[in-house]
Amino acid sequence: MCLSSAEAGSAIIRVRGKTNKAKYEFLRSYYTIWNQITKTRSRVIIDTHAGSGIVELKGDKNLFNKSNIQLIYGSPLLAILKTLKISKNLTIILNESDLERFNELKKYTKELMTNGIRIFKKELKEFRYKSLETKRQRKLKKKQEWIFPETPNAKPPIGYIEVRDFTKAEIILYKKKIEEIIDEILLKYLKKSDKNEEPIALFFVDPCGIVSWSEIIEKICKRSNKKEGTELILNWSWEAINRNLNSPSKNSVLNKVYGTPINRIDEEFREIIKMNQFLEKYINQLREYFKYVVRIGVPKDRKIKPKLSQYKKYFLLLCTNNKSALSLAGHKAEKIKDRMRGNFLNMKKFIRASEKVDK
Repeated sequence: MCLSSAEAGSAIIRVRGKTNKAKYEFLRSYYTIWNQITKTRSRVIIDTHAGSGIVELKGDKNLFNKSNIQLIYGSPLLAILKTLKISKNLTIILNESDLERFNELKKYTKELMTNGIRIFKKELKEFRYKSLETKRQRKLKKKQEWIFPETPNAKPPIGYIEVRDFTKAEIILYKKKIEEIIDEILLKYLKKSDKNEEPIALFFVDPCGIVSWSEIIEKICKRSNKKEGTELILNWSWEAINRNLNSPSKNSVLNKVYGTPINRIDEEFREIIKMNQFLEKYINQLREYFKYVVRIGVPKDRKIKPKLSQYKKYFLLLCTNNKSALSLAGHKAEKIKDRMRGNFLNMKKFIRASEKVDK
């Protein structure tokens, strides 16, 4: 859930719980490996609801009844940071419609572009040893090691020094509603090159609430059309849907989320009552365009009032046409599954099931 922070400034997003951190941990891993795999091609990362670049993560309370608050890098700065070492032929498009958050994002990205990005480097050491065969002195160099900090104020671990490096990626900022610029992004940055080759695109859609199917998601889906080269990571909020199901705005909300015409909503949703039914309907729509659509994980319940617990759920959905990407997601998600719900999906089983359906 997106809340503005009174303590850190209204432009900074405040989130709670281990699951929210797990979302950013997944992005940290996925951005890096996705970028390594696609580095031979022109590629574009599009963050449709970028925020300010910094997230305030609120953890459990300590012995003094004070919450553990940590500032971490949000998705836009992670996209820059985690692609730093392989950033040639990369474009990163960051969109944020809120003026305060956009100004913060602009400030942070300008700082990175002007002064470089803080990373931690382990000194490259050179050792001499005597060959047992030739008895000659030889030099052995240790491979350089890098650490990309999770937080803006992180300190280098023992044995590492702080250095600054510059990305070669083109960073493009927009301050618009994504509905207003999605067509421009698709036409201007994702069109075929002189080599008649389309750039590879990774969309991260993480709105504070619901996102329009017909104005945004469907357009991304049509670009995919079950062909490799388009991936979508979507934060699907049950909370944003459920709080409207018993209100007069129910039909308009479902129309926006699913793209279902108003006059057909009562009929199509007559037997859809439970959360999993709403989610499965949405996933089935995505599968019309993507070969694989999988839940990365379900949030663990946060410490909130029981009456409200039914609302506080959202799902991170990975949509791809590349089975390697799916396996990668499973590998990365396995590492953070302790911060996910107990019914974490087994990726191997999902891949096998998907293969059967695909055949």
